[in-house]
Amino acid sequence: MDWLGIGVLIIGIAFAVLTVLLIRPLRKLTDALDGMKQATDRLPEMVDDLSTQTTELMQSSNETIANVNEQVREVSPFFHIIGDTGEATRKLTLSALGKANALKTNTDDASDFTKREKYEGIYGILSFIFFLSERKNNSKSVPSKK
Repeated sequence: MDWLGIGVLIIGIAFAVLTVLLIRPLRKLTDALDGMKQATDRLPEMVDDLSTQTTELMQSSNETIANVNEQVREVSPFFHIIGDTGEATRKLTLSALGKANALKTNTDDASDFTKREKYEGIYGILSFIFFLSERKNNSKSVPSKK
């Protein structure tokens, strides 16, 4: 055997050893690629199922939103009525507060009058009532500014 034959034999043995060593990893790679192929084969079905479920969910959501919008339209007038009632109550309260303040002012003036004139007892009460009635008559005869 010459040197060329020995070199080819060594290369052949190295190639055989390399082939034997690479059989297991190549089989594992083949199994992994087969698993990937199966997964990708099922992928279109899974995407179709997912898109179908998403479509159903979107339709259900749209129906729910439409239902909520309809209910809000039905309830909205009640909120306007409640708002109007609140506004009317506020105006009534302000009016009553104005009357109460006016009455307090009148009674303060009458109280000052009785203290100033030093009226006491029944005479003081009678003068107090007289002062309030005079004040009321004066306020009726003078037109109010609005």
